[in-house]
Amino acid sequence: MRAGALLAFGLVLWASGARADPAYLADLQQRAVEAHLADSRGWQVLLHYRRNALGHGVTSDADDPRFFLAPGGKTDPAAELAATLAAFFSSEPVGAEPQPAQCAFVARYAWLRQALGFDAGRLPEQRCEAFFRWKSELDAGAATLVFTSAYLNNPASLFGHTLLRLDRRDASAGTPLLAYAVSYAADDSGSTGLMYGIRGIAGGFTGYFELQSYDRLVRNYSDIENRDIWEYRLNLGAGQMDRLIAHLWELRGVKFDYYFFSENCAWQLLTLLEVADPSLALSDRFALWVAPPDVLRLINAEAGLVQGATPRPARGSAIRRRYAALDAPERAQAQAIGADLEHVDTPVFRALAPDRQALLLDLAVDLRQRGGDGPGKAGEGGVALPADEGLHRLLAARSALGPGLPSLAIAPYAGRPEAGHASHRSGLAVGQRAGEGFIELSARASFHDLLEADAGYAPEAAIELLGGSLRHSPGSGRTRLNELSLISIESLSPFNPLLPRPAWRARAGWVPAPKRDCPDCLVFRAQALAGLATETRGPWRILWFALPGLALEDGAGHPARAGPSINAGLIAEPLTGWKISAQLAHTAFRRGESSDEARWTLAQHYTLNRALAVRAAWKKFAEIREFSVGVLVYF
Repeated sequence: MRAGALLAFGLVLWASGARADPAYLADLQQRAVEAHLADSRGWQVLLHYRRNALGHGVTSDADDPRFFLAPGGKTDPAAELAATLAAFFSSEPVGAEPQPAQCAFVARYAWLRQALGFDAGRLPEQRCEAFFRWKSELDAGAATLVFTSAYLNNPASLFGHTLLRLDRRDASAGTPLLAYAVSYAADDSGSTGLMYGIRGIAGGFTGYFELQSYDRLVRNYSDIENRDIWEYRLNLGAGQMDRLIAHLWELRGVKFDYYFFSENCAWQLLTLLEVADPSLALSDRFALWVAPPDVLRLINAEAGLVQGATPRPARGSAIRRRYAALDAPERAQAQAIGADLEHVDTPVFRALAPDRQALLLDLAVDLRQRGGDGPGKAGEGGVALPADEGLHRLLAARSALGPGLPSLAIAPYAGRPEAGHASHRSGLAVGQRAGEGFIELSARASFHDLLEADAGYAPEAAIELLGGSLRHSPGSGRTRLNELSLISIESLSPFNPLLPRPAWRARAGWVPAPKRDCPDCLVFRAQALAGLATETRGPWRILWFALPGLALEDGAGHPARAGPSINAGLIAEPLTGWKISAQLAHTAFRRGESSDEARWTLAQHYTLNRALAVRAAWKKFAEIREFSVGVLVYF
């Protein structure tokens, strides 16, 4: 927009409610044009502008018209700047939470005042008492990026969640729970099942920034959902924190379109960091896909941005770690305490060494504080005790042992997320099926399978989205689709009587179903399985599982069919980074075409480094055998 047009537009806005002379407004707008402020990084991050895909012009990611003061402000930074300057002369309420523009957009006002040197005599500064009360309540002197591990029971949290903690100036290192946290969330009310996924992928949900008590979030994530937490202290100065807090005030109530795979909780927090420090260029590193661990890898690679990381293990992780440290008789005592708290006063318990008593009592306290669905709530004769009374009894017994006893170190089950492999994967393999050689190209959009290295991931959970492979047979010259996976989720947590939960697996996609007369046949297969998993720790750790359930199949020249299915097998890790898997799957189709089908797979995966791995697999279908070996690259 040229200077003359800007001036005319600004004068119109001024006439609608301005209280200062139009000459000074025109002067400010002219100087803003001459300084190219609308094209500057500082202005563009405040308005969430992003360059269009074809490289011409910009569009703001904010989708709320109340966030803009010019009619075309979403795509016209110059018009929005001119309208903002004009609005600063007015006391008319604007914004998502209506108030004068100087108070509705305090970060814009501070930035433009610094860039243009406002004359307080010609543009009086308005008192924004509500903002300063809110800022004083936050008392934020530092910021910490927080990552919570994946929660498989909520589709929106399959890849983990990120939020920003605002640490109080007067808080000691031991009291971060007193802080507030900023998260970006979707309003997904009223959507379930298939429509939930479709709306989430297509941007059909409204996203917004919300401020909550960090203590409440931790209790929900750690105690209820059993999600490990990692906290990354950010190196932001006082001026950067002021810009961040001022911009958060501007974003209250502002609506955005929420996309599960791109404009999500992880990506939007990067835009906040760019407001705090416009020299950072973080959000434009991602185009179609961003997952929380990818963001953590990015900020950790940014020199000087992260001061350090602190783990906050979930209460469920503490329970599992303490239970794993018990021998068989002690585990029996743990269950006895769960059945009757009076057990802590019995001779058999008192006969234990004090450090073992302490371990059992710490375990019982964790179970009691976890609340709701664990043992440890019964009193004499199995009669239920009020939660506070039972907890008090356990804490009193633990206190009586004295403070000098060694404490078991509790580490999260999910390691530092940025230490793991990247989310995207591609591969090149060679192999043979039914005597015919092939070359295979594969790709996966996200995220992790159980053969890959555990570093940075929960060791018994796997989530894969949008993976597939193409095969070319040099002998015949044929190229065909070999596999197309839509989604695969599995959780094979070893059974723990103190935290009983099933192992389960759910998959959907097109999988190979080769036959002698159709070696390249594909079928659509959907499975839902639930059972048990356990582990042994001989020379190395072995995870055993058996998962009964149902399977549905359609394609390969036969009508749709369904029936009971069972998957059983093991995953062993002889050495760090080297995993071996053996699995047998049997399905008895009884609806539609009746038949029995068995498949087995033997695979091994060796991690060379975070970006490179080697995988080999032997498979036997109903009539066909297959072998392949190849390289996987992570990026």
